[in-house]
Amino acid sequence: MKSHCMTTKLTLSIDSDIIKKAKRISHKRGVSISRMVEQFLQNIPDNNAVAGSSVKKLRGIGGSPKAGLNWKKVKAEKLGKKYGV
Repeated sequence: MKSHCMTTKLTLSIDSDIIKKAKRISHKRGVSISRMVEQFLQNIPDNNAVAGSSVKKLRGIGGSPKAGLNWKKVKAEKLGKKYGV
């Protein structure tokens, strides 16, 4: 039996095309968008659960990390190229 939980409103900024898609899906399923988002978030594993999930199977497929590489700098460069900064 499901326990009663207090709900709280949440405002999200989402692309208008995604909102239209969510409304179509919501209508087809007969479920509110709030409930769909809640179900989606409930299905995301906690950090502790990730180690036992299929994500663990993907570890190491990208090769070994390069020693001495400044990952923050690499990330900043990639984002700079992506967003033209």
